[in-house]
Parts: sequence; C-alpha cells; structure tokens
Amino acid sequence: MRIILLFIIALSVSTTCVKKNECEFSLQGKTVGLSNGTVLYLTAKESDKIIDSVVVENNSFSLATDITSYPLNVILKNNDNSLYKSFWLDNARMEFNASENDFANAVIIGSYTQTLYANLYESIDTLSRKDQEKVLIDFIKTNTDHILGAVVLSECYILWKKEKTEPLYLKLSNQNKKSIYGEKILRYINLNKNPKIGDSLIDFELTNQYGRTTKLSELKGKLILLEFWASWCAPCRTDNKKLRVIYHKFNPLGFEIFQVSLDDNKKKWSSAIEQDKLDWTNVSDLRGWNNEAAIIYGVSLLPSNFLISSDGIIIGQNLREENLEQKLEELLLADPIEKKKSSK
Repeated sequence: MRIILLFIIALSVSTTCVKKNECEFSLQGKTVGLSNGTVLYLTAKESDKIIDSVVVENNSFSLATDITSYPLNVILKNNDNSLYKSFWLDNARMEFNASENDFANAVIIGSYTQTLYANLYESIDTLSRKDQEKVLIDFIKTNTDHILGAVVLSECYILWKKEKTEPLYLKLSNQNKKSIYGEKILRYINLNKNPKIGDSLIDFELTNQYGRTTKLSELKGKLILLEFWASWCAPCRTDNKKLRVIYHKFNPLGFEIFQVSLDDNKKKWSSAIEQDKLDWTNVSDLRGWNNEAAIIYGVSLLPSNFLISSDGIIIGQNLREENLEQKLEELLLADPIEKKKSSK
C-alpha cells in the first residue's frame, strides 16, 4: 500500500504542465548562508555539460532556460563542488529549497520524475536487500516506457548480473533502449562473460597511466594475478601494500600482476599508483564501474581478483593475503610433481 501511495503522490505532481509547451522549465531557488555573488552551474549529469549558470543574491536565485529534452538528470553545483545537488528536471515550474537543509539535501518541488525517483529509493531504504530487489524489479516492469525504468536498471545491473538484467532490458520500450541508459545496459549485456575457475582467460586491452595500450594476453606464460581496484577504495589501498611484498617475493619466479583501476579520474589514479609504489602493469579506461574489463569479468565488489595460470586458465578467485601467498608458494616453490597437483 505504501508503494502505491508513493506513486499516486508522484502522479499528482506530474499535472503541473498538462500540455506540451504549456509552461517552460524554470527553477526558483532558496538557500541559506551563501555569499552574494556565489555562482551556481546547472550541468547535465551524464555529459557534465554546463546548461546554464546563475548568481545567488540574498540567498535566492532564479533559472529559466531552454532544455531540449525532458526528463533530464542534472547537477546544480558551484565551481569547486563544495555545493552539489543531483536531481531530475521536468518541463515544469520547479523549486529548489535549501533554506532549511544543507545544499546537498535541498527539497525539489515540481518535478514528477524527481518525486517518483526520490520516493522509490525512500520506500526501500529500510528493506532487506531481497525486498529492495523485488520493489526495484517491479518498478522497472511498471515503468518500461518511462526513462526511470531504464535508469534504475542501469544502476542495478552490476549487482544483479546478466541473468536478471537481460530479461528486464528486453521489456524496456524502444525509446528507453535507445537512451544513454539503455545503451549502457546493452553494452554490459554484450560484454559480460562472468568467467569462473577452470575457464580460459578472456583477453582485453586497456591503456596504462603513460598512454600505452596493453593486453592481458601479453603476460601469457607467466602466473598472473588480475587485480581490480580503485584509488578511492580504502581496502584496495591497504591490499596494495601487501601485494608489493608478495610481488617482489614471487616476481623473479614468474609471477606478474595486471591491475585494472575502476577510477574515472586519471590524476587520482596516477597519484595513487605513485603513492602506493606500484611497479607492475596498471591499466584503466577511466569509466568507473563501466570499466570494460570489470564488466567482462563480472566484477561487482572491490577489491576483486583472478589468478591465471601460465597457460591462461583461471585457477583462483578473490585470493587475499595469506591465501594468495600460500597458493603462489604451491605453484612456484613446490617441486614439479606438486606444482602439477596444485594447478588442478
């Protein structure tokens, strides 16, 4: 019943502009504690393109600009991102009220899409993961024609994996399939292979921090740890210190690390490599969780890894610290007969 009521409330907001072009988009804003002359930028979230800007005076601002496509996911922010709020625009008269809350928790009024989206995630906030998934799947099935059906699926496919994602994608309207969110989902479906222990490595090529394109298969013939990480992942950074010790111990014996970063900022990625003193192959396409290799290998958590034998077979997954070192000792320090046994 609660879910139904949420959608009824959202629907009532959508009646603000009944006919196309009956009213144009506008945004009236109220803030607190901002200096006169503070500049706010309205940007498209997916492209980071600036749509418009406005100057705050007396903790108020007003925006009225032509938007070519609705609904549109946007960010309102200042120059250094210390003020930042993401929300959905509709072709309506909207309000942005941060007079009683901090900027990031501003209340958005007048957008059917924003209300629908916010109510959805508010409704699942206290549910178990299983119940959350059910509500989200039902939402997608109910909103195959609305952009939020594609948006929610694009936010969940990494956790839901291909077997749950593909049938839901096929239910989306053709318009949603052609949207940037639909294209993102289809890319995942086409790339994802989800290899398991016993499967052959799946090759890919990405660029290292110096701009050189490198393939995983270039290390074939070595014992390879394919490691997924990111500069913003604290457990990954801790693991890097331990990996350095393991790498220098086993590298002379034929062990290599091929590390894939899920960063989207080259400066932060390169800086982390330098800080952690990583002297093995490091690559990225700077697409965050949409990283090609991460999608191919079905990575949904960081850190994650795959241990690949010298003949290109996956022989271990998510081996950490002592387990990784023990496995490497079995493979690289044991006598030939024992090596053959441990690689099976």
